[in-house]
Amino acid sequence: MQNGLKIVKVGFLLPLQKEWMGGVNYFKTLFSAIHCVNEHSDDGVLIKPYIFRPKDEDLAKEFSKYAEFINIKRSKKIGYYIKKIYKALLFKKFNKQKYMVETYDPALDLVSHSVTNQNIVMLPWIPDFQHIHLPEMFSKEEVKIRDESFKKQIDVGKFVLLSSKDALKDFNLFAPDKTFKARVLHFVSNINPDIYSETDRLAKDIKEKYKLPNKYFYVPNQFWQHKNHKIVFEAISLLKQKGVNIKVVFTGYSADYRNEKYFSQLMNYADETGIRDNIKVLGLVDSIDVYFLMRNCVSIINPSLFEGWSSTVEEAKSLGKNIILSNLNVHKEQNPPCAIYFDPHKPQELADIMLDKWNSSNGGPDEELEQMAKTNLPKRMLDFGETYKKIVLEAME
Repeated sequence: MQNGLKIVKVGFLLPLQKEWMGGVNYFKTLFSAIHCVNEHSDDGVLIKPYIFRPKDEDLAKEFSKYAEFINIKRSKKIGYYIKKIYKALLFKKFNKQKYMVETYDPALDLVSHSVTNQNIVMLPWIPDFQHIHLPEMFSKEEVKIRDESFKKQIDVGKFVLLSSKDALKDFNLFAPDKTFKARVLHFVSNINPDIYSETDRLAKDIKEKYKLPNKYFYVPNQFWQHKNHKIVFEAISLLKQKGVNIKVVFTGYSADYRNEKYFSQLMNYADETGIRDNIKVLGLVDSIDVYFLMRNCVSIINPSLFEGWSSTVEEAKSLGKNIILSNLNVHKEQNPPCAIYFDPHKPQELADIMLDKWNSSNGGPDEELEQMAKTNLPKRMLDFGETYKKIVLEAME
């Protein structure tokens, strides 16, 4: 208790790093939603997030606004820890996260979105069951590891957090005897209302920095093979064969640990089909630049073959931008306004949609969608935070 308030300390024991920007954005927004609920709390209970300090200083600075950093105890000499790690590695039982948790400082009430070996209430998070639907994108060993990891999380968790009703269907098939543990928590992207004026103010600088075309589509996904960039390249090629030269801008981390050749294969395809001049790959960019690219494109495109709950879609909803989506059930569940859906295995279908949008729009902000997004976002964020708090308090009972 503190000043008549009950503080619930919740630890998020996950590695937060720029290579996993979807996760970084997810937790920044979740912590923002928690802060929003704390400000509106009328039950005397506040949620206080704790995380391991990110190694990247920019991320650490960003997360210091939302959460307390966990300090790792160093009560014994460094040799003790080296010996312990060596022994764990020798017997192939080393788990960095487990080791860190064994030595953390604050007395947490609950661990969220991860697991620990300590006797504490846990709310593990299973974002999706991609390896069941797309096993060809994983090694047999990784499929086995994911199965075992998910089973452990389900066994030790008081409840299990899922990002969508679509994932809930998979959960019920994966663990039919543990369906009572499932809790769905829909993620909502938080957009600072200053983004609109800030991106307008920086427009000239951003255009010059990236030498952007005047008109373009935008694909903001990491270059992971299940994100299905290839179909966008194929659609560009089909249009170019008809004499239509559209432009597409791509951002995101360019390495996929499951397929190290994926990015180079895409670039080789671009060279072979003569569409290099039609694409612009910017890599990792600042979040303000991402929002500029979103606001000023013709349409955002997410051609993904699988999603747990797409952060790209949520950002489009919260920012107020039209989007072209693969016809996944989860994309339809997210239900962004004015979305157009296509079969992610049919490049001609995507090409036809892109051509229609290209001919009917010069790009730039979607003013009606932006106004709708600004109006709806505060309530959506509050609902997100309240749903999470409700699950936490239910788990604490």
